[in-house]
Amino acid sequence: MIRSILVLSLLLGTALAPGAALAEGGATGVTPIKVEEGKAIEVTGNIKSGKKIPLEWAEKSSVACFPGTRFEMFDGNHVFYRTTLPAGKQIKIQLEPTDKSKTINLYALRQSAGGNQPVPPNVESAISAEASYPIYAKRGGKVIKNADDGVRKIDFISVNSPYSILIGVAGAKGATDGEYKLSVNVGPRR
Repeated sequence: MIRSILVLSLLLGTALAPGAALAEGGATGVTPIKVEEGKAIEVTGNIKSGKKIPLEWAEKSSVACFPGTRFEMFDGNHVFYRTTLPAGKQIKIQLEPTDKSKTINLYALRQSAGGNQPVPPNVESAISAEASYPIYAKRGGKVIKNADDGVRKIDFISVNSPYSILIGVAGAKGATDGEYKLSVNVGPRR
């Protein structure tokens, strides 16, 4: 009896713990995007509708989304979207800030199509992850930057399995306001 109560309390404690990962239907702050093959979907938004989150999850080797040396590119507000990548298809995600003077960056996590689909910062692992942000290096107190048009792009392909794609839009250098256009397109694998 005591063992049953202990197991039940552990299960309930895990399920109800603050920050516990929620399945798609219960996740707060994630906007679902339904994309039909060959029909690009465009969504407009503003990072002011999101919030700042801890970033340590992104540099874990089991996630590998972006390194700690680039946290400044993602330390503003985050806005989340979720879509599905069908088996045997390719997804192209593109983000463009409305105001080119604002740095708004993009990342995406490939997660299981069913089961556990945590949202940052509660991510412990991902099947794969990608991030798109300005490329730069710091050398001798100087910052050396590549040309940057502000457009961010990420592609994923699927072979035999469908996946859930969690898309994150984040402000750089503490930004909490900035409008953007997000485009998502699913098509044949190339």
